[in-house]
Amino acid sequence: MHPSRPVVLAGTGFAAIALMLPFVTLPVVGAVDGWRADAWPTLVALAPATAAALVGHRSRGSGNVVGSVILVTACAALVFAAVKLADSVLSVRGVGGASIGAGAPTLLAGTVVVVAGTVLALRDPSGP
Repeated sequence: MHPSRPVVLAGTGFAAIALMLPFVTLPVVGAVDGWRADAWPTLVALAPATAAALVGHRSRGSGNVVGSVILVTACAALVFAAVKLADSVLSVRGVGGASIGAGAPTLLAGTVVVVAGTVLALRDPSGP
């Protein structure tokens, strides 16, 4: 099995779990998870990387063209996850009793792992 496949799947798993965790807790509203915080498009952008990790020849990574497209979509997900973390930080700023939850940082970390896996998929294990 190519080493990129479990890396991408683990990162996507963490990103999916992050959507169920609270991104912020606000005094009047309560806990706001990733679905209510509209962070779900991150999983849409990670879908090509996940699909590539699940199909294809198990001992090979992605080809150059497919791998490049997957890397671009994973980087778009990374930017979106970073924006959602910044959005979480800004939403609790100056609000008494508000706090940041574990969802946004976990989403960002999972997305970073997927990007690392897609970069790893561009390498051929039999090459130098």
